Amino acid sequence: MSRLLRLTVLPAVLAAALTAVPFAVGAESQVSLAEAAGAQFPDRAYVLTLPFDRPLSASQLVVRENGDGVKGLTVVPATAAGSNQFGVVLVLDASNSMKGKPIAGALSAAQLFVAHRSRSQQVAVVTFNKDPQVALPFTTNSTEILDSLAHRPELVYGTHIYDSVLESISLLREARITAGSVVLLSDGSDTGSVASHSDVVAAAKQAHVRVFAVGLRSKDFDPTTLRKLASETSGTFSEATSVADLSSIYDRLGTQLSREYLLRYQSYQSLGEPVRVSVQVKGLGNAAQSGYATPGLAPPPIDTYHRGFGNGFWLSPFTMIVFSTFAIGFLAFCIFTLLQPRRRSVQKRLAEFVSLAQPADGKSVGKALPERFVDSTEKSLDRSPWWSRFLVELEIAEIEVNPLHIVVWTLLGTIAFMWLIAVLFTFAAVVLGIFVPFAVWSFIKRKAERRRAQFAEQLPDNLAVLASAIRAGHSFVGALSVVVNDAPEPARSEFQRVVADEQLGRPLDEALEVVVERMRNQDLAQVALVAALQRETGGSTAEVLERVVETVRDRQELRRLVRTLTAAGRMSRWVVSFLPLVLVVAIWILSPSYLDPLFSHTSGRILFVFATVLVITGSMVIKRIVDIKV
Repeated sequence: MSRLLRLTVLPAVLAAALTAVPFAVGAESQVSLAEAAGAQFPDRAYVLTLPFDRPLSASQLVVRENGDGVKGLTVVPATAAGSNQFGVVLVLDASNSMKGKPIAGALSAAQLFVAHRSRSQQVAVVTFNKDPQVALPFTTNSTEILDSLAHRPELVYGTHIYDSVLESISLLREARITAGSVVLLSDGSDTGSVASHSDVVAAAKQAHVRVFAVGLRSKDFDPTTLRKLASETSGTFSEATSVADLSSIYDRLGTQLSREYLLRYQSYQSLGEPVRVSVQVKGLGNAAQSGYATPGLAPPPIDTYHRGFGNGFWLSPFTMIVFSTFAIGFLAFCIFTLLQPRRRSVQKRLAEFVSLAQPADGKSVGKALPERFVDSTEKSLDRSPWWSRFLVELEIAEIEVNPLHIVVWTLLGTIAFMWLIAVLFTFAAVVLGIFVPFAVWSFIKRKAERRRAQFAEQLPDNLAVLASAIRAGHSFVGALSVVVNDAPEPARSEFQRVVADEQLGRPLDEALEVVVERMRNQDLAQVALVAALQRETGGSTAEVLERVVETVRDRQELRRLVRTLTAAGRMSRWVVSFLPLVLVVAIWILSPSYLDPLFSHTSGRILFVFATVLVITGSMVIKRIVDIKV
């Protein structure tokens, strides 16, 4: 019985051993794992390739992610897959170098490849030379595939390998193939493709497409392009030394792709982490390796923190300088006020001897501290010549605001403008703050000059009335009184001032000289000279005044002529002055980012300030050129 048992059991054990040997030999180098397309995390899909064909179930696989086993694993072999799960694009070189036996051998090898495919595996055919052409879209019909490979394509100059592979990847993506592959045959390197090597590799990795490259050796053969393309897309490169080798290579590739399995499962890994995937087949040696990175969490939909305008304003260095200056000035004012000896007013000194009436509201007769401060400041400013000129200009311009208030508000406006410029642009731009007092002074002076111009226009008519009044028998002062009664403003106020000064005992010619200085009118100086001559020597004053009137009218005509001739110069001044500003605004509206370097970089800000100073200086120079005194 034992001998009979050995005779029946031994053959079975030997058969099992012989079956297992080819399953393990060389398996470590031929088992591969590649990521498949169409799976969104947490769903995962991989293509497992075995060195031989055998039934494979989920129980025979151990799939781990970072060492942890996965759940819900499904295995679908290529022979039992659906029509959109496995697909291959056969890409054939149709350049002039493939004439004769190479193209015939390539088509025969491709037909042999199709013979090994499973019936559910879709196949497309693409030929390329100067452009890729889709000879056959995806289909599972073997007859259509073989008919397409039976017709030789037209051979044309050009080898656009990268463009053809990119076209093949697009076909796989449009057909929604899960496990897509490209089998590429060429006998040369790429020449003239629009797509680059990096473009093709990036597209293949994004679509999870493998490129299996076959190189046919020729006199111009360079395997570098095909080898790099295959290695960087998880494919393989095979080199055929002759046309006869193509059949064996395509036979091997067809057999290899028919031994693929589609693995699917769900991952439980955390977001934003790298994952190492290993697949161990029972009965084989080392596990096949792959990896991916789980998607990260989307950032919350909030804007990046930026300091607001207020923070930049209050934290700027110029702000600290301004507040430090104010604090030091206020402290000095307080110390000066406390240490200043108290001066008794006249009311207080008289109150020691007599009883003074108190105001109805019960307040002190003395002035408040702010009023006393204003009075003392005005008294100290009265000693400076510029203050007197400033008061005269305000009076002529008919500005009724307190002069000291204008000075204080101009100073505060200058500091605020310099502050704003320093915060928005650069500290060097604070020099632009000096234009604030210049602008205030220009406004006052412009109003005063306008009033002086009105006085000059009215002067000939007023002098004619003065001469007529003198001929009628009035004295010079009486004739001026007649002019005051009939003259419009501002001539009435100025001549009334002359009459008032003369009544107070001032010589008439000196009173007229005051108006000459105030109105800056040299024509009126001739009238003052006439008044002086009339006081000292007498004579025909009316006749002299009539000659003066003629001279004044001639000078006014000459002024109008000069002003007309210089109109173009004045207009060019304003054009040159405002053209840069208009261009800056127009460029900012059309392309806001174009001017960013001018305001964001220190050098740009300095150049902006420098250009502004140059424009203003040029405007003042043009003004001096066209301002011709007559």
